[in-house]
Amino acid sequence: AALEPPIQAKRACPECCCFSYRVPTLRELYSKDKRLLRAILLITVLLNAPIGQYILYPFMIYSTWIHELFHGLAALSLGGSITWLNIYPDGSGLAYTVIPAGGFQRAWVAAAGYQSTAIIGGISLMFRRTKTGARIGTCGIGILMLFTCILFVRNAFGLVMLVLIGLSLTGAGWYLPNFWIKELYALIAATTCLNAITSVRVLFLVTESNIGGVTNSSDAMTMQDITKIHYYVWAALWMVLALWMTAMGIFITFESPQKQQSNDVTTEGNQDDRHLLATAEMT
Repeated sequence: AALEPPIQAKRACPECCCFSYRVPTLRELYSKDKRLLRAILLITVLLNAPIGQYILYPFMIYSTWIHELFHGLAALSLGGSITWLNIYPDGSGLAYTVIPAGGFQRAWVAAAGYQSTAIIGGISLMFRRTKTGARIGTCGIGILMLFTCILFVRNAFGLVMLVLIGLSLTGAGWYLPNFWIKELYALIAATTCLNAITSVRVLFLVTESNIGGVTNSSDAMTMQDITKIHYYVWAALWMVLALWMTAMGIFITFESPQKQQSNDVTTEGNQDDRHLLATAEMT
């Protein structure tokens, strides 16, 4: 498979599209994705180092923020509202929302957290090769985080941590050199995918938990209460989604059109050179 050319999707309107996407070979992944490999290696080392959990702590808070934010956004999409969104020191979070009555509405909000973390992680990985994706993505995350602090976050720890992380990401996206911002972006995307996978694992063991002094059923148990389908099934489906989106994020990449056009021009030039050489030899 590594010797086959990568699959590139055809764009219906090249003049209007901002990116092209392609499925790289394993050889190309190794040669072009050293940044992602470094991020994975760093995460592996930190997970096994005594101080590693402290270094990765902000990334865990970031994943929790995504999870709770999308519970809230799911409620807003139904015409409901977000009362507050809190993050706690143990990495847990709680979004208190008001939604219209109904089983579908409850299921929509309950399922949004784990699914969204997996999807955001996978999509973030897809843009790791774009020229501006890392900078725009990092700045955008920081600004959105600060925006949610103003509107929804109401506990002291959540405000302090999210403001610090939001300001750090915004500043990093604005000031860091290209090399380092891409390294940071790859690390954020990789840890988000990892947290999407590892957080679902807890659902197989825990059916309810006390978060911020409030005892709640897990999202999988809520889905079981609504659909009568065992919570193991929902946890397994979310685990499969997390693994699938991680794989999609690794193997499907978006690239800036300028880079792709440059590659196309080079290829065409090489073909022309070979044609001229063959003509000369025939002569």
